[in-house]
Amino acid sequence: MPELDNIKKNIADLGSFKELVRAYEQIASLRMRKTREAVLYNRKYMFSINQIFEEVRASYITMAKKLLKKKKGEKLTFLAHNGKTVAVLLSSNTGLYGDIVKRTFDLFMEEVNQGVSEVTIIGKHGLSLFLGVKPNNPYTFFNLPDVDIEPRDLAPIINHIVQYEEIHLYHGKFISVVTQEPENITISAQVEVDEETTEKKSYIFEPSLEEILMFFETEIFASLFEQAVHESQLAKFASRVLSMNKADNNIRQKLKAFKMMEMNARHRQSNRKQLNSLTPKFLLTQ
Repeated sequence: MPELDNIKKNIADLGSFKELVRAYEQIASLRMRKTREAVLYNRKYMFSINQIFEEVRASYITMAKKLLKKKKGEKLTFLAHNGKTVAVLLSSNTGLYGDIVKRTFDLFMEEVNQGVSEVTIIGKHGLSLFLGVKPNNPYTFFNLPDVDIEPRDLAPIINHIVQYEEIHLYHGKFISVVTQEPENITISAQVEVDEETTEKKSYIFEPSLEEILMFFETEIFASLFEQAVHESQLAKFASRVLSMNKADNNIRQKLKAFKMMEMNARHRQSNRKQLNSLTPKFLLTQ
């Protein structure tokens, strides 16, 4: 009986866990579908915005050269920066997102281990991974919800990393439901002035070139960062769907094995009862 009771308990526990896994999978699937269309559309939008940026940059090249002579520098920027590079990890607050968070973390750590970049970590799970391998390394941490992210959640993060000359963002990227890859994008606060740049389209700058440059440095940076956050979300949701699907299959296999063990235990129990019922009759006949 104790053996059969333990098997029944394991079956009941696995059944409950299976329902939990399916609930996680369904919720992640709904969130993935909700996020995917917007993220994929915004990829095209940001690509178009960057194309316009390149055209504008080519258009104001002559004016920029004049400004560079006044500023006596090699690069042109109108925001105050600290001249440093920061590696930023977009992770998660919780687990059960498959392996995409860990693989992104591993890519992030390749840069951190070089010791040339300052470290900013977004998400409690990423912080836990980081402290596990670099407990004494300086870092800046920000909490960010895994879902329902509002602009006010991003504001303190943007205010912190916009001060850097160059930002390396590490996040998961959605390729398909079954494929998510770690991504590293670079956002530079500097505008390179290339002598060979040719003007593709003519632009009139209003109210001034300086204000246009400041707009690009702030608004485009914020848009790129927000897109990276949503890319990370989509990759995590897809990875969770895949992970929960695998967990569901594993649970089904274990349930099948325990049910077979239950059937064998019942047979053994039945055989013992039959043997016990036959033993007195056998003794009497002797």
